[in-house]
Amino acid sequence: MTISINTNLAANNATVYLQANQAELDKSLTRLSSGSKVDQVTEDAEVQRLSAIVKRFKSAKVNLANAMSFTQTQSGYLKGIADALERMGELAMISNDETKSNDDRIAYNQEYKSLYEFVDESRKKAFNGRDLYNGESMKVSAGSDVADQFTLNGINLQHTTTNADGDWEPQNSDADGGGAMDDTTNKYSFYAILRPELDDDGNATGEAHFNISTLDGARNVLQYVEKALLAVSGERASVGALQGSIEGRTQMIDVAIDNYDSTRSRVQDVDVAEESTRLAKYNILVQSSTAILAQANQLPQNILRLLN
Repeated sequence: MTISINTNLAANNATVYLQANQAELDKSLTRLSSGSKVDQVTEDAEVQRLSAIVKRFKSAKVNLANAMSFTQTQSGYLKGIADALERMGELAMISNDETKSNDDRIAYNQEYKSLYEFVDESRKKAFNGRDLYNGESMKVSAGSDVADQFTLNGINLQHTTTNADGDWEPQNSDADGGGAMDDTTNKYSFYAILRPELDDDGNATGEAHFNISTLDGARNVLQYVEKALLAVSGERASVGALQGSIEGRTQMIDVAIDNYDSTRSRVQDVDVAEESTRLAKYNILVQSSTAILAQANQLPQNILRLLN
């Protein structure tokens, strides 16, 4: 090995190792202080991508919670409608009694009318500006991608109750839009109960077409009210099924969030035990490199001995 004054190769080599060890020590200190081991652009981009997915999943979970609130509101009003129809049938049965006077039936009809108005008003309710019972289906985000959607099937309680001739004829809500509703269906009976009374000009008077102020009227109501109640019960069952699906989708999102969080953690989060070991290792190496550099800097002084 050449001994020279101008170039101290040993010191240069020691400096290289000292700088490398110091860089690793600084990296370990940074990781332990921040809790993150991400120190490359590619790794940081991957963490950001995973974080964005988790945020979209969480937003979709909020959307599903709103959908649940929507269906719960539907269910609440449907229960009220069902209770009202049940009482309307009870009143109709009470009126269907020839021992009752017409004055008795008129008195019963006052409560019947209030219930009719309640049902008619309830089927026009809205949630956050969206009609609850206009038959319109809605798409709800249920995942991190645009294709991940959940369909809220519409409930239609707002069919037209008169045709062009002014006769009562509820229309179906099928895509083809054709034909009158089958008068044997439960939904037909629901609209029969909700059929409005029309004046000579075809305008609704606010009264029910079928009421219980007469014996015949009470019998007409009894002809439809049980099936009308079954129609509402069927819609309530549909809403319950939707709620079960929403809960299932929400649980799937929770699982997805956990999995993506775990993946992000493996990329980003520092293993404290492992990094503490690295810290101790490079702390020792920095100290040893510093000591060796100090020794290497003393080598040129040996030239003085030769010169002497």
